[in-house]
Amino acid sequence: MPSKTLHSCWCETDLCVCVQLSNWDEYPKNHDELDFELLGNRRGHGWRVQTNMYGNGSTARGREERYHLPVEPTVAGVHRYAIAWTPNNIVFYLDGVPIREVVRVPSMGGDFPSKPMSVYATIWDGSAWATDGGKYKVDYAYAPFAAEFSDLVLSGCDASSVADPEGCQVDLLTHDVAVMAPSKRAAMRGFREQYLTYTACRDRVRYKTTVFPECDDLANGDSSFHLWGESKKKRRRSSSPLQYSSSMQ
Repeated sequence: MPSKTLHSCWCETDLCVCVQLSNWDEYPKNHDELDFELLGNRRGHGWRVQTNMYGNGSTARGREERYHLPVEPTVAGVHRYAIAWTPNNIVFYLDGVPIREVVRVPSMGGDFPSKPMSVYATIWDGSAWATDGGKYKVDYAYAPFAAEFSDLVLSGCDASSVADPEGCQVDLLTHDVAVMAPSKRAAMRGFREQYLTYTACRDRVRYKTTVFPECDDLANGDSSFHLWGESKKKRRRSSSPLQYSSSMQ
């Protein structure tokens, strides 16, 4: 199972720019997927970024989370979006800061991605849902739209030609991006407390009584979320740089 580090930037109002790991072309009915989606917004409103995970075609049980984006993706400068995917966990990074970890537990079953995936980048119309539930649409007067990606870094186990699969997995599991040291967990908690706006872990409208088994990090936080998974906290964007920097080599 490879670890992937992806560098990318850009999005526009109600257009979604997505960088993802997927195998939908090989497994159209039971694909796996991990993604970053940059969500445009109304002019003057902050950008959002969404992470998601599907395993074995579990699109009806999407595990979305959304956050205020604390950086401006349309101005000069490149921001790094990275996904570390191992047999034990998945970690999403923004500019070296871990913003989400999904720890594999047995009760997840096939919902945890387990098949070889490739890297894709897409730009698409999210008018049906991306801004205020679809209230605001893409203005095609500003077309054509463009997204720019650079410095793509891939590292991990090549599913088609691994000479030493056990050794490769050991290297993967002990790589810096896969190991969540206490300082990284503290940085992740700080990011989530400040920027998390929605989590499927607390969406009782969409998922009724379902509680995903990996959602223990929010076990004591029900009072901070509406029944539909939105945070009750008023979030504001910060111009301060993210505080934790991890090696991406």
